[in-house]
Amino acid sequence: MKNQKIKKGEEGYLRCQKKKTIFRTILLFALPLALYLTGLMVTGSNRNLLTIVAVLGCLPASRSAVNMIVTLRYHGIESEDARKIARHTGSCLALSELVFTSYEKNFEIHHMAYRNHCLIGYTKNPACDQKACETHLKSMCKKNGLTGIEVRIFGELPAYLNRLDALEKEKDEETPENAQRLRSLLLAISL
Repeated sequence: MKNQKIKKGEEGYLRCQKKKTIFRTILLFALPLALYLTGLMVTGSNRNLLTIVAVLGCLPASRSAVNMIVTLRYHGIESEDARKIARHTGSCLALSELVFTSYEKNFEIHHMAYRNHCLIGYTKNPACDQKACETHLKSMCKKNGLTGIEVRIFGELPAYLNRLDALEKEKDEETPENAQRLRSLLLAISL
C-alpha cells in the first residue's frame, strides 16, 4: 500500500507533523555533533574550523527544536470523534486539526466546517478560549476581504453535531469561490 502524504487540514496532520519535526530535530542536532567530534578526533582539540561550523549548525537545529516543542503541545482529533463528525458533515467544507495563533493566544481547533457564510469549529481542548478564537477568526476573515461570515466555536461535541445537521438542512447559498478563499485563508493562518 502506498503511503500518502497527509495534508494540512486533514485528520492525522498533527500526528504526522510531530514525527517529522522530531526526526528533523534529531537529524539537525546530529550533524553538528558529528562535525564537532570529527574535528576533535582529527586535530585533538576543539580549536578548529569544524567546531565553528558545528556551532553555526546548531542554529537551524535550535529553530527546529522550537518548532518541535510547539508541535508537541497539540493533539489531533480522536478517531472516534472524527468518525462521529464525518457522519454529520455532509456537503460542508470541512477541515481537521488546525492550530491558529494570535499575538495573545493559540487556539487548537479539532474540526471546522463551513457552509452558507457560517464557519463553525469544535475543540476538545478546555484551555482554548472559544470567544477569543471567534474574534480572531472574524478579524482575519475581515482583513482578507471575506465579510459577512458568522463564526462559532463549540466545546461540546453534541452541540457541534447539531449545528452541522442544521447547516446541512439549509439551502445552499454559497459560491464555491468564497468557500475556497476561506479554506485557503484558514490553511494559511494555521500551524
